[in-house]
Amino acid sequence: MKRKHPLRRMMLAAAGTASAVALLLTLKQPITSVAGAASQAGGAPPAASAPAGSGAVPAGGSTVLGDEADTQFGPVQVELTLSGGLITGARAVKVPSTDANSRRIAEGSVPTLNQAAVAAQSAGIDTVSGATYTSQGYIRSLQSALDKAGVAAAGGGTGQGSAPGPGSGAETPGGGVPGGDAGPGGVPGGDAGPGGVPGGDAGSGGGSSASGSGDGSGDGSAPDGGTGRASGSGAAETVLGDVAGTQYGDVQVRLTVSGGRITGAEAVKTPGSDANSRRIAADAVPKLNQAAVAAQSAGIDTVSGATYTSQGYIRSLQSALDKAGL
Repeated sequence: MKRKHPLRRMMLAAAGTASAVALLLTLKQPITSVAGAASQAGGAPPAASAPAGSGAVPAGGSTVLGDEADTQFGPVQVELTLSGGLITGARAVKVPSTDANSRRIAEGSVPTLNQAAVAAQSAGIDTVSGATYTSQGYIRSLQSALDKAGVAAAGGGTGQGSAPGPGSGAETPGGGVPGGDAGPGGVPGGDAGPGGVPGGDAGSGGGSSASGSGDGSGDGSAPDGGTGRASGSGAAETVLGDVAGTQYGDVQVRLTVSGGRITGAEAVKTPGSDANSRRIAADAVPKLNQAAVAAQSAGIDTVSGATYTSQGYIRSLQSALDKAGL
């Protein structure tokens, strides 16, 4: 083909144009950044999130560690974070952990208690249903932390809460709950003997049984002693009744009194001579606590199936009322 042939010139021009376009595309190829890649993929760079839950202890402020409060299933100890005279965080640094059931109950109840302490700004919080022992230990340790911090609490915990429903077996050794206190004699309509008498408290050998009723009040730990203490002007006062002995162990009642009224009741000692007595107290004491607050006196009925425990409770309750001048 001749050098100046028209077809040759057209081929050379086409090749030159193609090379120019390829070079231009190469120079204008966009560079994708990390942020752009995330955007193109429909995502965004991750952002750090703050921990949730009012029970978490925030940064800043001063921390106060409450005393350990023993319970039947292990100690409870509460740490508070305070800022400007307010509770800004609460957590339990020790919880019952004697067995898997106690650990499970603590995991379910302690976050609720943490939140309640921050919300109430005092130890005047309710127990968590199904975790009475853990709740009562928490409230005692919380109150001691408030005392150390010099915070005037609005009132002590009620120490009662709602009794767990049948079959829960929460924080209660064993499963079923015999009908009442085991007795050596066997009196129909009262505490039964070793053979068990239907209609009364079941003995060690029989009697009707109910399903497990969860945990009750009272942990057998040593009380503060004396008639209680006030937490600042106008604050609630705790009054400790005398120990009332029963055939199966001691009963001792502690009241929280504010403005001349009973605002809370709890048994700090309950019969614990054997597993049967402990199960009976676990079922009966929450009912007695509620009855004492409702009646505002010691004129309450005994709990069916727990005559001995009820009578001891009423005697100790009356002595606490006498000390409080009610």
